[in-house]
Amino acid sequence: MVRKRLGHILTKSTLVALCLLLVLLNGTVMAEPAAGKKTTAVFTADMQRALEGVQGILLSRQPFPDEAAPGFAKNGASLPKGYLEQTADKILAQRGKFAKVTDLTRTALAYSAAGGSINNIAGIDLYPFLMNHSGIDTEGAAAVAAAYVTSNNSYSESLERTNRYPDMLFNQLLKMQLADGSWSLAGQAQGDPSATAWVLTALAPQLGSEQTAEPVQSALLWLKGKQQPDGGFDGKTTTTAQVVVALSSLGMDAADFAAEGGTSVLDHLLSRKLPDGGFAQTAGGGADIQAAAQAYLALTSYKLLSKQAGLLYSGLHQADKGQAAIYIEGPGSTLAAGYVPSGDALKAATAFLQNKGLSYKLNTDSARPAFTAIEGIQNGRYNGKGEWRLAVFNGSSWLYAHKSMGRLTLGDRDQLLVYYADHMELVDGIQSEWKLKNGQKMNGFPAANTPFDLYIKKADGELGGLPAWGVTVALQGISKTADSAGKVSFTGMKPGVYPVEITKYRKDAAPGIVKRTVALHIAAPELDTFTDAKQVAVWARSDMAAALSNGYIQGVSASGNVLAPKQKLTRAEFLTLLLRLLREFPEDKAVSGFPDVKPGKWYSGTVAKAVELGIVSRSSGKFEPDRGITREEAAVMVAKAARLSTYGSAGRVKFGDTSTLPQDSRQAIQAVNEHEIMTGDGGRFLPKQVLVREQAAAILVRVQKLIPEVLY
Repeated sequence: MVRKRLGHILTKSTLVALCLLLVLLNGTVMAEPAAGKKTTAVFTADMQRALEGVQGILLSRQPFPDEAAPGFAKNGASLPKGYLEQTADKILAQRGKFAKVTDLTRTALAYSAAGGSINNIAGIDLYPFLMNHSGIDTEGAAAVAAAYVTSNNSYSESLERTNRYPDMLFNQLLKMQLADGSWSLAGQAQGDPSATAWVLTALAPQLGSEQTAEPVQSALLWLKGKQQPDGGFDGKTTTTAQVVVALSSLGMDAADFAAEGGTSVLDHLLSRKLPDGGFAQTAGGGADIQAAAQAYLALTSYKLLSKQAGLLYSGLHQADKGQAAIYIEGPGSTLAAGYVPSGDALKAATAFLQNKGLSYKLNTDSARPAFTAIEGIQNGRYNGKGEWRLAVFNGSSWLYAHKSMGRLTLGDRDQLLVYYADHMELVDGIQSEWKLKNGQKMNGFPAANTPFDLYIKKADGELGGLPAWGVTVALQGISKTADSAGKVSFTGMKPGVYPVEITKYRKDAAPGIVKRTVALHIAAPELDTFTDAKQVAVWARSDMAAALSNGYIQGVSASGNVLAPKQKLTRAEFLTLLLRLLREFPEDKAVSGFPDVKPGKWYSGTVAKAVELGIVSRSSGKFEPDRGITREEAAVMVAKAARLSTYGSAGRVKFGDTSTLPQDSRQAIQAVNEHEIMTGDGGRFLPKQVLVREQAAAILVRVQKLIPEVLY
């Protein structure tokens, strides 16, 4: 979901209004804080020493105060060792569910500042938790402001429905303003300087909007009236510091914000600095960590203003690195396929070709750099026709490099296609249709042993979903040509996941459609139809049902009506299930390199494909295909197959029976535990226990939610 954000540039009318307001307040006209303009704010050497002093105090504090993390990020300062993982621990412990929205926003901003993505912490996306949090309506204006700031440091692609979106929070803040221009704390009728400062900080990036001009002016006037003769607010350093952050965010010099003849708010803040570098909360008081943290943020915000280096809470969002699938399709065959990191599409493709040892030529002189040859296949191969092109499928449509104003970028789970063609026909989708016994037509995964039709759709660069007539569709050794509706028909098949190859190669010409291989799922019968369905554990029933409907698991008897949920799995059998989930299709004649995996065995191609994908390693010497797979071994395979990262600290996962395992195993167990794929039982992981079929079904369904999605 892409969310529109308003610009940061001040409009001329707003600037004039603010300047006039400040003239009325204290006779000082503030300089425009727009890019290229000087500001009156001067960050002195004494201020820098104060900043460094309080930074040292905060670093020595255990636990480190989360609210200070954005300041460290903006100062380029290192946070305590392991802080990112420790913050992830908090999120994982609660699975993203915080009792208070203020706790959620503080933790989320700290995690972003530490370099993490709040949209993916072991599969947890904090954005929907934030936008659906009831505290937004009960915790007051400061909480709404913090939620608004956090939402603008997020980019969520979650399919979970949210009750709010950032613009709603923006409008909610404006409606919460009191008649006197202030904002109040939860349950209070009177305005509060701290809440008002937080809201002004949140509204600052939208200062150019006409909606914010009058609310900001009236709020500043109210704050001026609440300022004490000594320059402070509420007698508290934390409140004073929050006002400095708000003023700096608005482009105003806090050194000039003072009642006539009084002390400025900035000077008052600095007066609370203690000799050891900390800050007192009240006059004559001792060191206070909250005062220190807020003073640090205030000094940081003022420094950013003086250098015109942005806002304290802007730009904290860290995009999830993610990965994308890549396919290199030549005019007569597939040259390579695999995965690349998200980011610039052309750079990712170039690095992939280098890694695979494929030769290429790249034209970097034009405004749109592009490949001119790959593996000796040059542009204009067929009587001057044909060229190498790039396209990205983002989950809903194709984006083409040659039609894009800028360079294509890859997001997590996107697909990058590098292909040779002289027109723009790409496979846009595949739809299956089959009939129930009563004749009712159904879409989705065909039922086992039931005839079905496949409809192949193409995209021509402008439109999607057009019939791909004339293409060749190959399935299980049978090739058919799609009719004018893009339809091909097949007889019923056993449950499973099968490759469907779609091609339209042409002699002495570029392909009529770019080759794609897609997965066809044939659903097994429903769970209750198996004679031993009642043997499936209650906790595993929904997962087993899903695994059957996806074709991952099927019956074990000749008749197919026995499920055997408690039957132990061998290493070869589990690997077979895992490759079905990944939609990876082994070649029967492939050689794995393991001495105990002989060519011609039913699993030899499966093991070879797993070696190719890095799921298993030849360094182990033997594969032992017929030995029961342990939970430890399954965790390692799953972590490699789904490319799972660990997020929290290693000490968070406290199983009583894993401490003596190898480091790779412990890390894999941490990853599957954090993603809630394999959670253990009663404080034990049971690493040496052999996996059974119902456990494997649960693992497959849980991993399915995490692996990159495919085009169809």
